Amino acid sequence: MEPMTRIKILAIVSWIIFIGCFASSRPSKPISSDPDGFRGIKWGTEISALNDMEKVEEGQSSNKDLVWYARREDTLAIGAARFKNVFYSFWMGKFESVWIDFEGDENFEALRKELIERFGKVREPEGPVRKMERGARAESSAMKPVEGFYAWWGRNTDVVLSYSKDRHKGTLTFYSTMISEERRAYEKEKKLKERGF
Repeated sequence: MEPMTRIKILAIVSWIIFIGCFASSRPSKPISSDPDGFRGIKWGTEISALNDMEKVEEGQSSNKDLVWYARREDTLAIGAARFKNVFYSFWMGKFESVWIDFEGDENFEALRKELIERFGKVREPEGPVRKMERGARAESSAMKPVEGFYAWWGRNTDVVLSYSKDRHKGTLTFYSTMISEERRAYEKEKKLKERGF
């Protein structure tokens, strides 16, 4: 299986589990430093308005509405943490999320410290995290249990950091709350239409 195809499958599975586990358990007080996009691109920006994005070539995807891009000359770091790659997803042509891959304990620790400094302490209880891990294992054998999991919830942006110490690999994702809500409503409506309702 192509590396980008695997990333897309894991991203979609993670997104579904993420929304299902945490939609009802969001804290009443969002993060104080709540970005409304990533690296100067606001959530919902049309891909046609961006000149520095290159479509990522990958295998067949079940979701034709979601397209992944890499940004030319993107900085593969936040603070002292270094990344393997940064992918930008556009749903129905609108900027929806960012998926960042990194490797190594040092990068995880540097990233964890940087995010806690920017967004504050993690506010989620342990229960939903365990539910997500069980769901991830049930969804895909390629996903291993996550030892390091941190989530910050905002009005504009949700930020999720996860790391597997066994594999020495992790991901950092930024999601638009507005586009995620639109996408969830669209997917629900689409399934109802497919069933003939």
